[in-house]
Amino acid sequence: MGPLESPLGMRWTTLFTALLMVLVLGVVRRRPDLAVVAVVAWAGGFEVVYRFWDIVRWHEWWAWNSWLWEAAALAGWVLLAQAVGIRPSLFWLTATVLCFAIWIATGYRYNYVGQKAPFQVLGEIENVSAKTAWAMAYLVGAWRVRTPPPWRRWQRRPSPAGVEPNRQEVAEPGLPR
Repeated sequence: MGPLESPLGMRWTTLFTALLMVLVLGVVRRRPDLAVVAVVAWAGGFEVVYRFWDIVRWHEWWAWNSWLWEAAALAGWVLLAQAVGIRPSLFWLTATVLCFAIWIATGYRYNYVGQKAPFQVLGEIENVSAKTAWAMAYLVGAWRVRTPPPWRRWQRRPSPAGVEPNRQEVAEPGLPR
């Protein structure tokens, strides 16, 4: 574990961004369901795109098989985000594409745990910028969801004056009405 990596095995910037999303969506907005889905869809989607460009940039053609499995596994979270109504912000998706384009155009350099090369400030800024823009796309998209959470949709509403709707009173045989 180096200065980039948290004890949870992820970059500190990723951990802080995920915690911020959980705080904003789960606590402030009171939608922990959206918080979990948005965080995993964001982080998973970013990792799939990041790894794709990593394979292309460094010509790691042998890694396509593992990338396909990763993409297939994480696509479910992106689809779930769509199913629950999270539509990533177009503004922030555009910013993400621009960040990735700049990062790729400048050599797609990044820092990693255990690297022997000196710390690359520009690569780190580009990495964090792309990741944060993508997180903002999901955060804004999740914030805009207006459907009630599942636990509210499944609750029965109390009937007025304690009468159940669509229920007819029928006397059982032998009992007075």
